[in-house]
Amino acid sequence: MNEYRLLIERAVDSVELKDELDVVAVEHATAELKAAIVNDKDSGQRDVEFALHLYLFDLAQQLPVTVGSDSANLKRLLAAIDIATLFSDNGTTDGSFVFMLLEETMDMVSISVASEIFAHVEQRAHVLRRGMTATGGKGIVMLKMCNGLLRRIPQATMSEFAGRVQVFVGNSFALSERSGVNLRGDFDRTSVAQPANVSDEEDSVYQSFWSMQQFFADPQLLTKGEEGTG
Repeated sequence: MNEYRLLIERAVDSVELKDELDVVAVEHATAELKAAIVNDKDSGQRDVEFALHLYLFDLAQQLPVTVGSDSANLKRLLAAIDIATLFSDNGTTDGSFVFMLLEETMDMVSISVASEIFAHVEQRAHVLRRGMTATGGKGIVMLKMCNGLLRRIPQATMSEFAGRVQVFVGNSFALSERSGVNLRGDFDRTSVAQPANVSDEEDSVYQSFWSMQQFFADPQLLTKGEEGTG
């Protein structure tokens, strides 16, 4: 186990963080680590997954409540995430392993630091989403991670972060995905926006513009004819 820890630390120090995952560079940095896993056919995958868990756990505990992008420990943590992303994608570890790591890591850090980590995740989305479905595997773990984040994010002060998480989830699955389709046709028809303290002219513009709201609240109106027609 100590051998894997040393190899992980060496690989992390060799990874150069970029805006997008540099697969070739990360493969080169992890070549020695990958060779050790391949040679240890009985427990290599399990041991390296456990070693990465411990490594990220140790780094997360050392991060303060707020941290700048130039933090050495944050850079090491993001480099380790790049390694886990590559390993999950190429089959060195379980496909959902990187999301398990991300979920555990973001649970241990402040929501401010979690936002920094999630920004890194967004930049690696095209790799992380590869082969993802909402009904099993890493798709389920990703949803669990994002739902955990949304429960922690203070809506009053970090609504933009919450929106980024929701957009990430929405872009991860096809529009036809069953879990995102309103199969029963349920709509909220009770929410009606009302103008407050506006002039008659402003009220006229307001009413004209927001009259479209009824079609968003109840899309079935679009398929109905005018009242009284068959």
